[in-house]
Amino acid sequence: MESENATKRSGVQTVLDQLGFGWYQIRVIIIIGMAQATDTMETLIQAILGPTLRCEWNMSSDYVALLTTLVFLGICIGSPPIGYLSDRLGRKDLNILCCLALIYMTWLCAISPTYIWLAVLRFISGLYIGGLLTAGCSMISEVLPESYQPTGQLLVCFFDSFIALYVTGVGLGCSTSKLSWRFFVLFTTAPLILCALGLTYCIQESPIILAQWGNYEESAKVLDKIAKCNDRIPNIIDKENTYSSKPYSFSNYLSIIDEKQNHAHTTPTFKNIMKFIYNNYAIATPLLIAINFIWGMIIYGATTLLPVELPSLPRTCLQDFSKYPLSNTKSNYTHPGFVGSVIPLDQYNKPYHPTFLTLKFFGPQQILRKS
Repeated sequence: MESENATKRSGVQTVLDQLGFGWYQIRVIIIIGMAQATDTMETLIQAILGPTLRCEWNMSSDYVALLTTLVFLGICIGSPPIGYLSDRLGRKDLNILCCLALIYMTWLCAISPTYIWLAVLRFISGLYIGGLLTAGCSMISEVLPESYQPTGQLLVCFFDSFIALYVTGVGLGCSTSKLSWRFFVLFTTAPLILCALGLTYCIQESPIILAQWGNYEESAKVLDKIAKCNDRIPNIIDKENTYSSKPYSFSNYLSIIDEKQNHAHTTPTFKNIMKFIYNNYAIATPLLIAINFIWGMIIYGATTLLPVELPSLPRTCLQDFSKYPLSNTKSNYTHPGFVGSVIPLDQYNKPYHPTFLTLKFFGPQQILRKS
């Protein structure tokens, strides 16, 4: 079965290699890249939201940290099953489903009345984020030429910074406009809405997964659209269509593969996948897991959450309402917004300290000066 799957993949992958890197691949990288940045977006949302909830709901830092834990726990739990479903239902459909579900869950978070509601919704959001990361990564790898796959994956990483800047700008705008944190959470769904629209109207299903299912006709149609978008025709010899006035189609080319395999359409099972990984990548797989774990600790913990949490010690509310008149307190502090990076980090009548939100590549630095 492994040889059959390799033949299926190599046939479509050969066509993708000859189609090269073009506008279709750029389109996929932009749309999927925005969806892949949801983990960074959720980390920044939590870094901004945490101090606000600590003050507004009179919560301890342990409960605030639990929200972040639940999000990443959901990502860990949701990635394997949703990734498995993407092999059955398709990359495109799973990406759209996860985008829409994450938008809906974020909207519900914006109107959450209690901490329990917010914690449960954040956990469910993490499940769909894990699905976006898994299905999106598979989608990118299955539409890029083999020689461009490392470059494409690196280009996707740049969208973490772009989305982080957007979240930072939304938070700053909410703070300037005196809007509540609920509006801040609501406005952060705009990139996901664009991703859902782009996935629906601008991206086709993965031709490799279609061929894996044995649906060569649909796979050929997707390859035809990619060739048209990139304005390239591969160098494949087809004597029947050489002198034909009809537009070139890959249906005949993929049907040859279908005939060679005697219509043996099988989908790899979990057992076979694990056996393949054990036989071929027994050392590389745990090594990559360890590297990703260390990388995640550095990126999400050391550079994003710690700069926000450490200056808040001891674990009390950053806003001391007793220092201000009641009227000023009501007018100035009933609209928490982007407090994670612009709120004073010390007591009243002391110099304000800068708070840094360092992103994966670069990040904004907000320095609040005493007026």
